[in-house]
Amino acid sequence: MKPHGGFNAIASPGVWREISVGGAVYPLRESRSAPLKSNQITEEDNILYDGTLIDLCGATLLWRSAMGLVASPSEHEFENLVETINAGRPQCPVGLMTLVLPSKGTLGAADKQPYVYLKCGHVHGQHEWGQKDDSRTCPLCLMDGPFIKLKMGCELSVYVDSDLPTHCYNPCGHMASKNTAKYWSQVPVPHGCQGFQTVCPFCATPLLDPPFIQLIFQDNIE
Repeated sequence: MKPHGGFNAIASPGVWREISVGGAVYPLRESRSAPLKSNQITEEDNILYDGTLIDLCGATLLWRSAMGLVASPSEHEFENLVETINAGRPQCPVGLMTLVLPSKGTLGAADKQPYVYLKCGHVHGQHEWGQKDDSRTCPLCLMDGPFIKLKMGCELSVYVDSDLPTHCYNPCGHMASKNTAKYWSQVPVPHGCQGFQTVCPFCATPLLDPPFIQLIFQDNIE
């Protein structure tokens, strides 16, 4: 599958195709066991473009070009993006402690680890307020829902831009930029013999509805 418009902030998923051993392009068969005999798509090519996904019977690979990776953040740029959020000194409204997002290769202190309410996007530290058997109540907006740990999405090659990681995937909590979260939430990844599903690009967890949420930090508090 090749993305429409290139692998960038305005990218959209393309259509999955099958490629024969000889390099011919075909539409998907109804099942893997169906014969591949006709309907060759002669107006399309088998050239790899930046952001192309390749499915090898269950293992899905992302192909990136050297030029295309320029649009994704480098490790240094990524650490600066994380530090920009931390510089706002986001606080937990309940525990009133400053929260810290861990950058790649570092572990944050447990009492400073950010968590998020997936129904509303409010970011807190770990606390016991509003805890129920299968959900938590957000103390800011009183919405009930899952309360999970935020994790940085550190596989930089899946980013379509170098914007701040202001969103997270539902239900795993991996953070990414808005455009990155939006793009991968629309990408149908092969699942099983005939099915497709959208997954987190960092951990392959199937996404729920909504597939991603905007994070609401209580930051820049003096």
